[in-house]
Amino acid sequence: MRNWFAIIVGSLCILLSSQVLAESAKLGVVNVALLLEKAPQAQAAGKNLEKEFGPQQSELKQLAKQLEQKQQAFQKNQLVMSDTQKLTAEREISMMSRDIQRKRNDIQELVNIRRNEELASLQNLVNKAIREIGKQEKYDLILYEGIAYTNDRLDITQTVLEYLQKEFQKKRKNFNQ
Repeated sequence: MRNWFAIIVGSLCILLSSQVLAESAKLGVVNVALLLEKAPQAQAAGKNLEKEFGPQQSELKQLAKQLEQKQQAFQKNQLVMSDTQKLTAEREISMMSRDIQRKRNDIQELVNIRRNEELASLQNLVNKAIREIGKQEKYDLILYEGIAYTNDRLDITQTVLEYLQKEFQKKRKNFNQ
């Protein structure tokens, strides 16, 4: 009796597993790094950051140019300067150099904070797009991050990128109206 029970259970397991294998799962793989680079939202965010921090970058360039001019003037005139004048000029150059470096660090910190904010927003948008594509095209599983290899037929990065481009155009169109 036990043998018959084992045979019946084994047969049912084989039958059920073959049905599960017959229903193939729809898989997709997304290259998120490529999306974060090529999505129009990413490019717009980059332009916004450039526009937002452009004046500060210009100011830094101008200060660096002034510092270079002071250093050249000092090098040119140091032989005819008194010790007091040399010391004063060296202090001015040193203080100006520290001031520029401090401003550069402050601006870089602000840029990094804003870039991280934009990146987080973009990552949320990409995740939403991936979920929408998954629902629309009835994917069972979509993977990203840490994929060592994938066959191109599983790669849906271009589909997600096209979705992001459409969403960007919709948003832009609504904004302009």
